[in-house]
Parts: sequence; C-alpha cells; structure tokens
Amino acid sequence: MRSVPHCGPPTDIDIQRSIDQSDFREPGAGKMHQDTIRKPRLHTLSTSDHQWFGLRGRATGPRARCVLVVAVLVIAVPFAAAQRGGVAIEDVTVLVGDGQRIAHANVFFQRGKIASVGNETELPKSAVRIAGDGKFVTPGLIDCWSTLGLRASQGGRSAWSKAADAFDRYAKEEIEAALRQGVTTVYLPARTFNGVGGYGAAVRLRADGALEPIVLDDEVVLCAALGLDPGQGPLGRVKAAAELRALWRGAVEYRRAWEDYQEDLEEYELKLKEKAEQKEDGAKKSAKKGTTQRAGRKGPGRGAGAARAAKKGKEKPAGERDKKRDAGKKGKDELKKPEPPKKDRGKETLLRVLDGELALRVEVYRPEDILNVLAITDEFNIALILEGASGAHHVAELLADRSIPVVLGGAAPPVQFSAGPLQHHRADAAARLAAAGVEVYLGSGPGREGASPTRHLALRAAREAGHGFDNDAALTALTSGAARLLGLEARIGRVRRGLSADLVLWSAHPFAPDARVERVFVGGVEVYRADDAEDSE
Repeated sequence: MRSVPHCGPPTDIDIQRSIDQSDFREPGAGKMHQDTIRKPRLHTLSTSDHQWFGLRGRATGPRARCVLVVAVLVIAVPFAAAQRGGVAIEDVTVLVGDGQRIAHANVFFQRGKIASVGNETELPKSAVRIAGDGKFVTPGLIDCWSTLGLRASQGGRSAWSKAADAFDRYAKEEIEAALRQGVTTVYLPARTFNGVGGYGAAVRLRADGALEPIVLDDEVVLCAALGLDPGQGPLGRVKAAAELRALWRGAVEYRRAWEDYQEDLEEYELKLKEKAEQKEDGAKKSAKKGTTQRAGRKGPGRGAGAARAAKKGKEKPAGERDKKRDAGKKGKDELKKPEPPKKDRGKETLLRVLDGELALRVEVYRPEDILNVLAITDEFNIALILEGASGAHHVAELLADRSIPVVLGGAAPPVQFSAGPLQHHRADAAARLAAAGVEVYLGSGPGREGASPTRHLALRAAREAGHGFDNDAALTALTSGAARLLGLEARIGRVRRGLSADLVLWSAHPFAPDARVERVFVGGVEVYRADDAEDSE
C-alpha cells in the first residue's frame, strides 16, 4: 500500500488511492498458502509519521492514544471502503452458466451478491477494479458428486445419517486444491455399499474453516446404493435388490399401521364423546324424574307410598343394584384406548421420499442393477437420480422415457477388461446419453484411496466435450444445471444479478488447453488469486 503523505493528516483522496493500489481482501477471507495468495500490504507509520504526530521516543499520554486510533483507521478504512464500494471485473467474456455468453462485459458485486452484469454497467468510483482484458468469467463450478473432505466409513450407515456431519471443514489441502481449479461448491453423498446410506449435503468451500454457514443444505436427497459390495456375486446383488425393495414395503406397512391407529383413535374419541353425552342426558332425565316424584308424593303411610315404605327394609340399596347390573355389562361397554405403533426413525426417513419431499439418489453401475432400481422406484413412485451409472447408455431410452437424471463420475476406463462395476464404462457416455434425451450431469466421483478428484472437475468436463458432449452443455452441467439438481438454483450457479458472487476469472475458456484460474470469489470474498493476478489502477 502506498505510504500516506507526510505533509499532513491522510485525506479521503489518499485513502481511496491506497484502496485502488492495494490487494483487495474482504474481512474474513480465507488464508491460503503464501505461494497461492498474497497477504494484503498494511500501512505502517514511518519515522516522519511519528514526527508529524509529535512523537519523540516512547509513545505515551493522550496524544499517543490519538496516534494509535488514527493508525488503526488508516489500516481499517481501506477494507471497510472496499467492502462498501464493491468489486468490478472489467472487460470480460461472461459465460453466464445457462448457455448465454456476454462479450466485453463488466461484472460488479458487493456485499456478497452480484449487483450487475452487462456491457453498459455503470461502476461506482469507489469500486475495486480488476482488469479483465478479454478473459473469461464463469460461476463457481459445482461438483455435483464429490467425496472431498468426507471422513466416514462407507458401510454400516443408518437411513438418517448425514454426510454433512462427516465433512472435514479443515481439510485445507483438499479444499485449496479444488478452489485453485475454480470449484466453489460440492455435493457430498452419504455412501454405502447397499441399501440406504443417509442424507446427502451441499457444501460451499472455504479454506479457512470459517464459522459462517458453509453447509448450504444438509438434506439434499436420500442416498442409497446397489451392487457396490466388491465381494458380491450375481445372486448377492439379486438379494440386495430384494432387501432394498423390502425396506420400502416396510415403510409402506409402517404408514398403514399409523393410518389404522389414527382411525382407531378417532373412533375411540367419538365413542368416548357419545358415551359422555349419554351419561349427561341420563343425569338430566334422572334429575327431572326425581323432581316430578317429589312433587307428587303424599307422604309416608298413604296409598302406594305406604306400600313401598313397607317393603323398604327388604330391598337392597339402589347403589348395590346398579353395581351388580354394571358388572354384567362391563366387558361389552368398556372403551379401550388404542395403542400407537412403535416409532421407527428409519422408516419415517423413507416416508419423506415416498411423500415426494426428497428424491432418492442411488449409486449404481451395471445395467442389470439399474433395471432393478427402476423396477423398485416404479413400484413405489419414487423420484430417482442415478449416480455413477457407467452402464446407463445400455438403457438410455428407458431413462429418457422416465426423465431420470444421470450423474456420471470421473473414473477412468479400465486398462484391461474387468468384471467390476466399470466394465461398461465409455469415454463418450455423456454424449450418448444426451443424444438419447437423458439429462446428464458431471461429477468427479469417488477417488482412489480416499483422494478426491474434485480438483480435476473442469478437466473432466473438457474430456467429455472432446468426446462429443456439447461445450455449453458441459459447462451448464457444472454450473446452473448442477445447482438446479441440488435445489440451489435461486442462490448459486449463474452470473446473474441477485445471486451469490461465487465467481471464477479464467485466462481463457475453461475447457481450453491453456486455461488457467486467476481469481476465485466465494460469496464476494476472494479465496484464491494466482501469483501474477493484480488489481488495476
């Protein structure tokens, strides 16, 4: 930062000049390695500053405290002014994320939101300006199938487990590597070998473990898997499919049990109300009859009253007669409140899918396993998303007819034939599925030995584009399409006014061989800057 002139106190013009010439960083921005992000240069008081403020030797007394306040203001005001004035990336080609392209545009954002995008955008004088020089701006890339930062076993999960609870927000090396390649949001599955694994989560990446909410949604979908157990043979996979179907049938029976209980409870309450009304009517009639008898009574020893009085000593009290009579009717007239079924948290989780509140996202690869999953979801009318699905092109027409989205992973094809899940893998799978009318999305997928390939997401999309998948469709699959699949299209995924300022500045088109990420912003905060990327004057 340029030194403040020593001929007098710092003026507004001097402070603004220091803003324009400084490395912009909003408060709370992530701390990265020194070789990837430069630390902001803060102004310090020189000897002449001390002389101007009247300091000699030790700084003591009221004047010294005043000097300290002014020094803090000199350092803090640029940051506050930069945050208030916003940031503008000038003269860039904007790839909006939905297939649109805007050439020679300016992108202006402040307070974490995109404020304007276009060719004739008027920028405030206080904005920090970044020279685009014809480079490319895209939304932050969204990996809609990633295992980045997941720290949990794949087996033995419950239906209500959450992938968000297994995310390590301090996995700095993995997160920084993803940010350096323009990935700002990831979807994390609750993986399992077979059956239901739990809730998937959408997480926004920050490399500093910031305390601000980084989990955008911890219940995006309900995750399941079929045929992933490496020790499972054909019969084992058939058995696993039968067990998955049994889970949903159990959920349906659980619902029926509760519906029956509700009906019995309503009937019980209705009978209880009727009995109370009958008892109240009987009490009223008895009171009315007793009043009439007392009014017509002639006194003891006269007429019929005398006869009743004569027999009084031989008859049993009325209370005993009523008790004996009620004892015979006790089994017939007694009302018993129905008992509710035992609560089952797992089945209640499955009911959210049956009610259409959540989609079911199944990791499956072989075409025969895909057909089993289709049969199960058709039976219970479940909204389905396929994950992995290396054999999906064999059943592409069925998937297109049912409008079932497919998320392809980034696993490389096997060098030699393998009987495993990837035996049907094809490099042009995305192009084939898209040609058949299937909605295709791209993710990095699970890595080998726990290493996440999220940092290769753009390269993975470029590879699909090189095998016939449309360029715009590939970019959409990583931005607005992925946001829509995760239910986050109103927040991220496009360079559009009002959406979060998750932006990436590229040196060239993201799929070009020489493309390089120069800057990355998450929520308007710069989280990565290449060594030679500078703010313009």
